[in-house]
Amino acid sequence: MPYSMTGIGRASGEIKEPPVKFDVEIKSYNHRFLEISVKCPNGLLPFEDEIRRYVQKRLTRGHIVVIIQQDRELLPEKVEVDKPLLFAYLKLAEELKKEKKIEGSVDINTLLSIPGLIKFSQQQTASINIFNEFKPILEKAMDSFLQMKKKEGENIADEIRKCVRVIEDNIHSIERLVPDRNEHYKNHLYELVKSCDIDLNEDRFYQELLYTVDRTDVTEECKRLLSHLNLFKECLENDEHPGRKFNFLLQEMQREANTCSVKANFLEISKAVVQIKEEVEKIREQVQNIE
Repeated sequence: MPYSMTGIGRASGEIKEPPVKFDVEIKSYNHRFLEISVKCPNGLLPFEDEIRRYVQKRLTRGHIVVIIQQDRELLPEKVEVDKPLLFAYLKLAEELKKEKKIEGSVDINTLLSIPGLIKFSQQQTASINIFNEFKPILEKAMDSFLQMKKKEGENIADEIRKCVRVIEDNIHSIERLVPDRNEHYKNHLYELVKSCDIDLNEDRFYQELLYTVDRTDVTEECKRLLSHLNLFKECLENDEHPGRKFNFLLQEMQREANTCSVKANFLEISKAVVQIKEEVEKIREQVQNIE
């Protein structure tokens, strides 16, 4: 059963040490390939790649956005001053005072406002413990996300099945109409020869008839259409991520339908082919929403 390309899942939970509540939201949009964006607080930044790999194992296509929020800042275990950066600022301030004759002094508030001067960090062991406590929350959000994608995928699959049944019915209609088309052409050709008031050469007549029947025969095209359709139905029922297979099969079905259209030479067959093409396009639109 296929999954929808789009969906959203949320989960919340609190870790014990330190006591922080995390909210996780995972949502996805249509995309030909797998593209993952992670927006997380500073405390989880060292694990951004691991979060990305976890998502990558569960999904195959779509633009995935993972948003992680926390209700309070994680208190750092270590606070450091970037001394080389501090000394560079102080040196620059002294040079400006001498060269430009600028009066004034650099106070502590000015120094603390320098970007990157103060560094906060957790010890590696503490960070790993925080992430390990956080992972069940992420997994819960992913389960919720996949559940919605599956439910939406089932709805899309139901719409596709309707289209598949229409295509199948029209293929069988074409197969039934071919003998009628051949008989119609035979009678039409016979009446045409009679209207010209010329002697009918039966050998030549049947040669022309056989040539036309062979040139307009759509038996193979119908067989290939049914074969593609059976593969399509099999993927629909058994594959979790059939999106790329569907695109290929629809392309092949469109090609066979085009050939049938060229060979039709009969109004009722042409109508059936047009119906097949319309249903293929309907399925193509639905497939764009399948992972």
